[in-house]
Amino acid sequence: MIKVLKNEDGGGFKAIFMIALTLAALYSGYMFATPYFKHNTMTSEAKEIARLGQEKEKTLELVNEKVKELGIPVEKDKIAVTYDREKKIVTIKMAWKVEVNLMGFYKKTLDFKVDVKE
Repeated sequence: MIKVLKNEDGGGFKAIFMIALTLAALYSGYMFATPYFKHNTMTSEAKEIARLGQEKEKTLELVNEKVKELGIPVEKDKIAVTYDREKKIVTIKMAWKVEVNLMGFYKKTLDFKVDVKE
């Protein structure tokens, strides 16, 4: 005789709920981690570009290329680059905001700044 096992305490619902909760947590983590990853990458790239010690125009061009490559919402005129010839110090500054929207349930605006002096 074949015995059928039944779970009468709602185990099927609990499993579906836990899977949905896990997927929601992963989605939220991805949505929040992406802007922070881009910020950290941009900060690292700005340091490398500043270490090159090139003139202001060339530095601005290189930074703008990285901004476009990473998909960071910063206009070219919002990127400040200064070059001190005497001390040979390059300073790169920029700031941007990203709004994270979790399917309309939760919205958060994240502010990012890059201030590099090499």
